[in-house]
Formats: sequence, structure tokens, C-alpha cells
Amino acid sequence: MVYTNYIIFICLVGIGFMVSFYTQKTTLNLAQKFNIYDDVNDRKLPKSPRPRLGGVGIFIGFFTAFYVLFFVVYLLQNTPYFIYIDLSLFQIMLYICSILFFFLLGLYDDFKGLKAFQKLAVELVIATILFYIGFKIELLTLPFMKDSINVGFLSYPLSLLWIIGVANAINLIDGLDGLAGGVIAIVAITIIIICILDKLVFPAIIITALLGGIIGFLPYNIYPSRILMGDSGALFAGTILATVSLKTAHKASLGIALMIPIIFLAIPVMDAVLSFFRRLLKGKNPFKGDNDHIHHRLMKKGFSEKKSVGILLILTAIFSILSILVSNFRGTPRFIALVTGLALAILLMLYLNYIVIDFKKKNNHKTAENENPAGS
Repeated sequence: MVYTNYIIFICLVGIGFMVSFYTQKTTLNLAQKFNIYDDVNDRKLPKSPRPRLGGVGIFIGFFTAFYVLFFVVYLLQNTPYFIYIDLSLFQIMLYICSILFFFLLGLYDDFKGLKAFQKLAVELVIATILFYIGFKIELLTLPFMKDSINVGFLSYPLSLLWIIGVANAINLIDGLDGLAGGVIAIVAITIIIICILDKLVFPAIIITALLGGIIGFLPYNIYPSRILMGDSGALFAGTILATVSLKTAHKASLGIALMIPIIFLAIPVMDAVLSFFRRLLKGKNPFKGDNDHIHHRLMKKGFSEKKSVGILLILTAIFSILSILVSNFRGTPRFIALVTGLALAILLMLYLNYIVIDFKKKNNHKTAENENPAGS
């Protein structure tokens, strides 16, 4: 029965890939026919205009795979191969509607444009529905603590912050060819591994369907890209990662609630948090975009676009491996994984000058003290 599930999931990836891949091709033809291209602005790299409609193919690929799966589930009823899903049909329909609305919100923003507060207001409503379904933060377990902390009334704001934050974090890193898609693919594979190890069925189904859609999109988005993910794809995929990661966090073996998804989502989460506070400290609108994200700073260090994407994808893969270690081990391996992840994050922030230590000033100060000792 377990092997049957694996075969079904592999088929889902294949279906999602094929549908997404050919939808991207059709979308490119339609964009060329009707001249639907992205506007170039000062926050983007100087490139020829491309359509921001990649999210359409990801969306269609995901939903095709998802509904094929449920058709298979229906056929397998009353057989030894039946796949049990721990959510009611009503909850599943609400979930699908919620991520559909995130997709439509992003699609509208791609074509018409929305003000930050308008976008946030709609996101709050949709995230509230997801909270009602059960995608929520209820317990926090800090590293090396045996007992979890019940967050009580803070569950609602923390859950909304996580869902909206991760969804927009994926949108923020969608600045270089293949970056957001590559990060989503690596994180999706990581979540699938965690789901298999912890026997989580519904999160595995959702994330497998998303992986198929993303893989079908990447051939058109790797450098030099022919199509962009757009807000529709980024918000849609980001919402799925945010909600599914909550399920894996709550049920992971000896789980450290939220620590596991924070580790495998380290790059987009770090970029979002740093961007928010960086803009605040400079007296700017924290919700207004700029060209000072992690990927921009790597390019300012002299790396090409392809190398910058490669570096960030390798880092994402490393963080993902560390999250699997944290999820499934205890004691020394978990401690090493947590310390390694923290050290890696700090080193990255130091290298990109988010944390600045002025060694020259300290050395000059010591030199002055040596030249003018007290009492001389």
C-alpha cells in the first residue's frame, strides 16, 4: 500500500509538470499575440519585457494534478489501497477556495496593480479562512525545551503573520531568473521528505501537486527567462508552502514548532524580515519595494545573475537538509543542525553587510590608546 502511494505521488508530479509545461507554452504564444508584457521599472534588471503570467501555468498544473488525485481517491474507496485524508471535504474545499483567491489576488495585481494596504486587507480575510480551517500556530517549542508553550489568544495573529509573511516572502525573492521557482522546488522536495518520514498524507498531496506545477514552469524561467512567475504564482505557491509547513511543524517527530519551516524557508524569510526592518530604519515605507534584497546584494558583490541564483539555491538546499535533521533527530545531531543553521545565517548577513562590524575603527581606537597610554 505504501508503494502504491509513492507511485501515485510520482504520477501527480508528472501530470502537474506536463500540464504546467504546455500551459506555459500556450501562455507565451497568447502573450506574444496580444502583446501582454511586464513593464520595466527601476527596481528590475535591464532586460527585454516578458509576460508575468507564469503563475497561470503553475496554477493549472497544480489543480489538474490535485483533482486527478481526488478522482483516484474516489476510485480506491473500499480497497486496501485507499488513501486516508485527515481533513473533511468541507475543509478541503475551503482550502482550495482560499489558495484560489490568493492566486486571483496576485493575478489582479499583475494586471491592474493594488496598493499595499488593499492587498493586505484581502490577504487578512483569506488567511482568516485558512486559520478557521485549522492552519494555525497553537504551540511553540523552543530549541532544547521539552515542553511546548500554548500561545493561546496569540494563535490568530501569529498564524496570520506566518501565512501572509511567507506568501509575500516568496514574492519578494522573485527578482532573478529561476530564483523563486528554484527555492519553491527545493522546499517542496524537503516538505515531501518530511511528510514521508512522518506519514503526513494531505500535506504530501498538496505539495506534490505544487512541485509538478513548479517543475513545469522552471524550463521557461531559468536564465535567460522567457516568462515570469508574477504575483499570481508567487502568492499562490507561497500560501501553499506557508500552510503545509504549519502541518509539518505540528506533527513532526519531536517537533520544534515553527523552527523546522523557518529553517527550510530561511532564505525567503530572512530576506522578508531584513527588508521590512531595513526600510523602517531608513524611514521608508516597509511595504514599498526596492532593489536592496539579498539577491541584489550578491550581484553588487560582483556575482552574475546565474551565480547569484546558484548560491542562493545551494544555501536553500543546505538549510533544507538541516531542517530534516532537526525534524527527525534529537540530542547532538539536532544541536549541530541548529547551530550550523544559525551560524550560516549570521555569516550570510555579515557577508552582505546587513550586519556591519567596523574592525578598522576598533583597530584605530586601540592604536590611539597604545600611543597615548594613561598617565603619560
